[in-house]
Amino acid sequence: TFNICWVDSSTFSNGEIDVHFKAISGAGDQGGGVIWRALDQDNYYIARFNPLEDNFRLYYVKDGRRHELASATIALAAGEWQSLRIVQQGQQFAGYLNGQLLLQGTDDHFKQAGNVGLWTKADAVTSFDDLTIRLSD
Repeated sequence: TFNICWVDSSTFSNGEIDVHFKAISGAGDQGGGVIWRALDQDNYYIARFNPLEDNFRLYYVKDGRRHELASATIALAAGEWQSLRIVQQGQQFAGYLNGQLLLQGTDDHFKQAGNVGLWTKADAVTSFDDLTIRLSD
C-alpha cells in the first residue's frame, strides 16, 4: 500500500523540491519521501528513504506499479530529522539526502507537469516539515 497526499493545485515540471522528514515507526516499512509530476494516484515519480533497508531510491510509478530508476545505500538513523531534495530538469533528475548527491539519471515516463506531494508505504509513520517547491523553466 502506498500512502500519498498531494496538492491538486500544484503544477511542477522542472525545478527543486525540498522537504524535511523524520521516520518515526513502522514494522514493515519506515521513512518516506516526495512525489512529483503526479498525474493521479497511480502515475508519478517518487524518491524515498527507508531506514530499515538503509537505502535511498527513486522510482516511477506507472499504472500503480513501482519501477526502480536509481538506488543508493546509506545508513541514517530513524527518529532524527533528515532533508531530501529532488532536482528535475527535463528528463534529468538528481536526488540528495542531507545535501549529499546520491541519485542521478534520466527518464522520460512523465514529461508533463503534475502535482507534488508526500509518500509513505504500508505501516510507515513519518513526519514531514518545510516542504518547499522552486519552479524553473
